[in-house]
Amino acid sequence: MQNKISFYIILVVEILIVVLASVNVLEKEAVLIMTGLLIFYFIFSKVEDSLILFIISIPLFIALPIGNFDSMANWRILLAILFLCLLFKQGLSLKIIKDRLKGFKIKEKFKHYSMGYLMVLFLGIGVLSLFVATDIVIGVKKILFLVNIFLLYIIIRNVIARNKEMVPKIIKAGAAAGIISLILGYSQLVSIFFKPLYTFWQWWAKNVISIFYGSGLSELLAVSNTWFSYYENSLPTLRMFSIFPDSHSFALFTIISLIFISFLLISKIYKNRFIVYSLWFTVIISFLALIFSGSRGIWVSAVIPFLAVIFVWIFKNIRKNVGFNKSYIQLLVGMLVIFVLAFPTSSLILSQSYQDGGDGTLAFKRVKSITDLEELSVKSRIGIWRTSFQSILKHPILGVGIGNYPVVLDEDISAAKKGASAHNLYLDIVSEMGLLGLIVLLLIFWQIFKRGWKTNLIFTFFLLWIFIYSLFDVVLLNDKVLLLFMVALAILYGKE
Repeated sequence: MQNKISFYIILVVEILIVVLASVNVLEKEAVLIMTGLLIFYFIFSKVEDSLILFIISIPLFIALPIGNFDSMANWRILLAILFLCLLFKQGLSLKIIKDRLKGFKIKEKFKHYSMGYLMVLFLGIGVLSLFVATDIVIGVKKILFLVNIFLLYIIIRNVIARNKEMVPKIIKAGAAAGIISLILGYSQLVSIFFKPLYTFWQWWAKNVISIFYGSGLSELLAVSNTWFSYYENSLPTLRMFSIFPDSHSFALFTIISLIFISFLLISKIYKNRFIVYSLWFTVIISFLALIFSGSRGIWVSAVIPFLAVIFVWIFKNIRKNVGFNKSYIQLLVGMLVIFVLAFPTSSLILSQSYQDGGDGTLAFKRVKSITDLEELSVKSRIGIWRTSFQSILKHPILGVGIGNYPVVLDEDISAAKKGASAHNLYLDIVSEMGLLGLIVLLLIFWQIFKRGWKTNLIFTFFLLWIFIYSLFDVVLLNDKVLLLFMVALAILYGKE
């Protein structure tokens, strides 16, 4: 880095302002000063340094308190500034531009730049779906949101194209973002040992959520949220959700951050044993956090990837000469053991949050509820899926319009801001953008999976987990989650 001292000063100031504003020590307006400071740093520092700071800051991005319009996250401005800095300071990578303009071999061009082309095609179908949308404005907002995030992919691809040595630095930054999210999540867990759940609920909604997501979501989550798990014969427990609006987004963010941590372990960048043990400790608390999140979809979707790991491990032992990387298998088998042990461990910890000792089998009760079709959450999802299929039959080509999913449920379009979704990414996309949108999304996922399979088994494992989980929720579209996913994706394709 060009100037490590200024980098760390800016990062520490950012963390302090976010924390102090969240606990109501500083006024909300302090985050405007912080955002201005970050913009100043981006303009007068190297693009590479600014990019690393941006990635580390993903969990720390907050809503700008601008009058009644206080829900726009500051990352949107910062990412646009970072992109402009890339253009004016360095320009887009000449190698990439020349490669794309040279000749007209469609098959070859698609092979090398398939992800960029497919993303543009996906956005194009989103634009077409606006012609059938009930609310065009909300559709345009969603398209701009996706374009805004896609800039991060472009920036990282260009930075890596110029300097391959940036890859390990970006991986470290992605891991740091995950660690920050975990620290904030475990701070929640500790707090419930000292405060009643209701007190925690109201304080977090009023203070933390209002800083990170604005007053609108703050008021909504103060009366309705998914922050707690409920049991028939036990008191409710907290579902860890860190600085996210729900535990599902946090769980998926944690899975994506494990990609970066796994890269660091496999690549053996660190020789110091303390750092290696610290990374393994991070893996352990990450899997514990996945259990603490109470996200049953995350647990169920882990079955197929881990079964695949067991199959590969057995196959490798039967066929001694099979060409699987031993370190990959050892890491994944270790994660499987950690994941299994996390259930009883988390149950024991949660039971201690009760003054009378509580129930030590809470996580197992949560798992058992997955098969209960009469359970409210399960029943609601099945009902929403059924309604989504009916809408697809009515609007098969372009759906009801991008961003207009509430129309499927016969709800007011404003319900989109309250999280109305199909609770299934694929159903959500096909409902909003029709079969054309779904086909392109599946092509995108298939291209990513093929690329991961050819280059990195660890990446393939987590990709499979993410894609299967998307059958149960749409939180891959959460801004912080999608930003971190774009970082991982850019690294995967940036090595071309």
